[in-house]
Amino acid sequence: MYENSGYDGGLFALGAIFWLVILAAWLFLGWTQFKIAKKCGQHDCAWWGFIPILNLFLTVKTAGKEWWWFLLCLVPFVNLIALAALWIWTAKRAGFSGIWGFLVLVPFLNIVALSVMAFSGGQTGPTPPSTQRRTRQPEHVA
Repeated sequence: MYENSGYDGGLFALGAIFWLVILAAWLFLGWTQFKIAKKCGQHDCAWWGFIPILNLFLTVKTAGKEWWWFLLCLVPFVNLIALAALWIWTAKRAGFSGIWGFLVLVPFLNIVALSVMAFSGGQTGPTPPSTQRRTRQPEHVA
């Protein structure tokens, strides 16, 4: 009654490859967010980067913002502005330029931006004394 065309194995292989690529992307993006959270001082909850909804909470925490920023990320169109702001602040807290945070929202460039922020050294900690601006202190008149 039903004839087997022989394509079932090929479709299964394509489906398996598809899911393996999705799994690899999820692990890579979770790992980069884990590393960025560690750079921003979120050592206790850095593992949230691997869990789909908690990784948004982790983004809010690494940016140093209040919990209600999470709610802004759930509102259509507002979420684009909120996520851009959160990733820019996260990039700055990790010691990078804000442009790296903005590039997280651009498809395909987000892989590069997250990799740079996660695996290269940013300027964390206080500014070295040689690059600080020297200001003249007012003299006290006695």
